[in-house]
Amino acid sequence: MNVAAILDNFSKLRILVVGDVMLDVYLFGDANRISPEAPVPILKVSGENLSLGGAANVANNLRSLGASVEIFGVVGRDAGGENLKALLKQIKIDSSGIISDSKTTTTTKKRLIAENQQIARIDIEEASPIADELKDRIIESISNSVALNKPDGIIISDYAKGVITKELSNEIIQLARRNEIFVCVDPKGRDFDKYKGANVITPNQKETEDLCGFQIEDYSSLKRAVEIVVNQTGVEGILITRGKDGISFYFKGTHDIKTVHSDAREVFDVTGAGDTVVSSFTLSYLASRSWEDSVRIANYSAGIVVGRIGTSTVTRKELEERLKNGKNQTGNKISSRALLSNAISQLKHEGKRIVFTNGCFDLLHIGHLQLLKQAKALGDILVVGVNNDESVKKLKGNERPLTGESSRANIVAALDCVDYVSVFEEDTPLELIKALKPDIIVKGGDYSIETVVGRDFVESYGGTVCIVPLLEEISTSQLIDKIRKGN
Repeated sequence: MNVAAILDNFSKLRILVVGDVMLDVYLFGDANRISPEAPVPILKVSGENLSLGGAANVANNLRSLGASVEIFGVVGRDAGGENLKALLKQIKIDSSGIISDSKTTTTTKKRLIAENQQIARIDIEEASPIADELKDRIIESISNSVALNKPDGIIISDYAKGVITKELSNEIIQLARRNEIFVCVDPKGRDFDKYKGANVITPNQKETEDLCGFQIEDYSSLKRAVEIVVNQTGVEGILITRGKDGISFYFKGTHDIKTVHSDAREVFDVTGAGDTVVSSFTLSYLASRSWEDSVRIANYSAGIVVGRIGTSTVTRKELEERLKNGKNQTGNKISSRALLSNAISQLKHEGKRIVFTNGCFDLLHIGHLQLLKQAKALGDILVVGVNNDESVKKLKGNERPLTGESSRANIVAALDCVDYVSVFEEDTPLELIKALKPDIIVKGGDYSIETVVGRDFVESYGGTVCIVPLLEEISTSQLIDKIRKGN
């Protein structure tokens, strides 16, 4: 499997996602008391994190892997809908196909978490079929998108909340077939007829068992289940996600059903794993046309996300390292802003003290090492923001950086004192600081407290800024100058 070649092609792909978009809300806090009104714990909320769920998480996974994405669905004219569209905008996903409807309530799942343990979930939803008028508007939007710029694939993400009606699903698949567009379906419910004509379907084991009416216990029952699904839908292939048992798959032209065993190192949360599978498989198949390679890539992707709390995504870099090395090393520390925000919120509610610093780190030297070690000594978790290549150019000139952002981030992540790294594209780390809300910002002695970006914001909630002395009079610019002079 030529991993690099397959992953390189992800950025060339354009995918349409249609389905039930959701907002996931995580409320973190402590539950040290029992309510006097009823025998239930009281959660004293100290933090909140919003993330994309359902079909929106599928879109998030595709975007995280480098593809261009356009999403179609329905939200309410409410705060949940506005928050969901704002999150999509942040990660540059085209959400013009999402309809805001005054008669709809945005599907929202609120999870209450006390000390790393989910104690309750609150679902706000209306799981009823969308009106014909909304269905017609979605089809019109998809048709216009296809006519304007034919996509490479369409993913139907059905969470049985009402968007993917039989009529809508059939019309999407017919439109795709007329235009020779690949369709992959993540199904829900017991009526797989509505997915008839799709290329691939990706049910989990329970969904398959519910459809077939019996449990999958061995190869014989697995084979029977696959035959039922393929006969009912007419798909070219099927992936059945089976938790700890990995992914079983079959495609036309073969006689055997194969199973790729789970790659998960640790399983913390399976939320959204199916979204990751359908996303990574679709991109891999469109990039390679290889069934086996694509299933293996999807399996590796799922193995990464189940090791995290909450809905999550996998990046191309993480996937590349996992596939090449069989394990996730520095890529485990490098994270997107949204994903890192979720992880840091969790760590805070475990009582961890979060320290933040940032820099270009273009030619890592002893001064950087001393700064990072001193920063880590001030708390429990050290997060390092790294300027992307474009922002380094603005700060240091057109001849910089000497090494690319991926190399710089991985070098910093390789240090034992560093817990997380996030690359930011803005000129300053202020937006990253606002997303993470660290307890301490650390900068070197060449700064004064007054000049530290994010100082006012951090101090507004009781955080502090710490200036540590530079023990070595050295800088990257001085090193470059010495090299140029032959010293």
